[in-house]
Amino acid sequence: MFRFLGKVIVGLLALVGATVLVAAIVIVLTLPNLTPQREPLPGAMMLTVNLDQDLSEGEDDAWLGWGTKSVPLRTVLDGLEHAARDDRVMGLVAQVRGPRMGLAQAQEVRDAIHAFRTQGKPTFLHADTMPGGGGSGTLAYYLASAFEEVWLQPSGEVGLTGVAMELPFVARALRDWGLRFEGESRHEFKGVLSGLQDDGIRPPQAKNAGRLVASWFDQVVAGVSAARDIPVDRLTALIDRAPLLAPEAQEVGLIDRQGYQDEFRAAILEAVGEHSRVSVTDYMGRLDRAEPEHARRLALIHGVGPVVFKDSDGDTSPALTRRLSAAGLEAAIRQAVEDERVAAIVLRLDSPGGDYVASDRARRAVAMARERGTPVIVSMGNVVASGGYFIALEADQIVASPATVTGSIGVAAGKLVLEGLWAEQGVSWATLDQGANAAMWSANSSFSAAARRALNRRLDQVYADFTTRVGQARDLTLAGVDQVARGRVFSGADALELGLVDRLGGLREALRVAREAAALPDDEVVVVAPYPRPLSPVDRFMKMLEERSGLPGLAALAGVDVDHLQTLGRLGPALEPIAALYGRLQAAGLAVPSDARGADPVRLLYGGPQRPLATDGARDGRGQAP
Repeated sequence: MFRFLGKVIVGLLALVGATVLVAAIVIVLTLPNLTPQREPLPGAMMLTVNLDQDLSEGEDDAWLGWGTKSVPLRTVLDGLEHAARDDRVMGLVAQVRGPRMGLAQAQEVRDAIHAFRTQGKPTFLHADTMPGGGGSGTLAYYLASAFEEVWLQPSGEVGLTGVAMELPFVARALRDWGLRFEGESRHEFKGVLSGLQDDGIRPPQAKNAGRLVASWFDQVVAGVSAARDIPVDRLTALIDRAPLLAPEAQEVGLIDRQGYQDEFRAAILEAVGEHSRVSVTDYMGRLDRAEPEHARRLALIHGVGPVVFKDSDGDTSPALTRRLSAAGLEAAIRQAVEDERVAAIVLRLDSPGGDYVASDRARRAVAMARERGTPVIVSMGNVVASGGYFIALEADQIVASPATVTGSIGVAAGKLVLEGLWAEQGVSWATLDQGANAAMWSANSSFSAAARRALNRRLDQVYADFTTRVGQARDLTLAGVDQVARGRVFSGADALELGLVDRLGGLREALRVAREAAALPDDEVVVVAPYPRPLSPVDRFMKMLEERSGLPGLAALAGVDVDHLQTLGRLGPALEPIAALYGRLQAAGLAVPSDARGADPVRLLYGGPQRPLATDGARDGRGQAP
């Protein structure tokens, strides 16, 4: 008996020892990333930006070498704004080929580049090509046109071919597989389920989507025309001839010079002299931005992705997808409101919609913030539609980019029915239920007449609630609401004319409006702070250990079981002083700092799929999409 207990104790001690050993190894490997030393910026530099990199909404989640490789849009915008006023920054150099950002984000970047140029600093861009194939050439040139000097490789092309939208319809394919999608929408313009139910686009949806494409096209043409001083009618004719090869593109004024990258670099050297190149992300990481602890704050809260009740991956763990968690948004708003330093909230939304009840919970959180005296300004990203727009309704003001997809004031719900597939496979299901609609959402059978009546009652209720709140929030009559509702989508520019948003602009404009709403003096130092407050690196590490969703990769790396690795979470208090000690060693020059410098964008390879300019808020199954 005692021998058995002794073995158990020895085994437990061995497990604890192995756990501590793994913790020590992890600490040694990751501390350079947890506490990087800020390397001083050079006395003179050229800022570089890679316009092909993914731009994400929200704060940077990449850490410990994991997570997204994208760059937060705010980092690029802030970097350009700071660099414009920084005497050490001599100019801006960029590269573009196949940008992945959305059109609304591209407009914010262009605005920031134009603001940079107003400080009298030169801006240079080089592209080996801006291909018409793949649909990215127009967006690439739209970005390029914001620069003072545009270079193109002699063998390249300017694929400024216009704007197109392609919508898939898979109902026929589903039928071939023995499947079908059943659902209802409010109303004829709500096309979120159409691709699953119809063999082709319906006339109302074609008209609505066609207007959206036309608005985007007009915005691109107007922006390029103004930037390159080419009359609109002449530019439209050039677009109809595109893609244009480099000699012709230079002849008509779309580019300034032809040349390879080495020639591009030599020309910059001759124009501004030899200077270090610093990427915009590296610049922001190394910039000394001491923030007064007690300064007034503008709380920046991001709501990104489909609306759900709660993100099961947790709000702080690295995740493969982004979702707008109603619970997380509610907590972030509450945290900001309860912080006495916060003068106003800027809610940055980029969401196609989602669950109606979750959207209503998030909307209520915005309303509560205003009731407690904190102004809320909504900044719209690429898409703020359906449930996303429902959340935005309670803001003091809504700021949208001209290209933002907004509206979709409607509701849809449905389910995929597998009845035909089961029959083909010789599978039958017996349903035993009590209650006329107990099996309403079963995928094994169609909606019964009673179930469809119940579904339609629910959709009518949601649609009435949505449109009523739109009328109240936007001061629209019943006729005015009907003109903008029924599932229609609009560009931000059209939404402004219809009264769905208050003004046009990006995140920087929303922050300015928030400052005005809080009546903050122009000369007062104000801090833009993300909420919820970011966790320290060690806290994030402990959080990942506590949540099973973040452990498999680390467990495999360490060669231990996930349950064993979770015991590391109890060592959190011990890690903080170790991390602080490592930071002091770095500051004293006794530890090798991690290399935080970004890659020179002109040396990167470009490619990859283009991110769609717009999506709509789909729901498949048991929820509704307002």
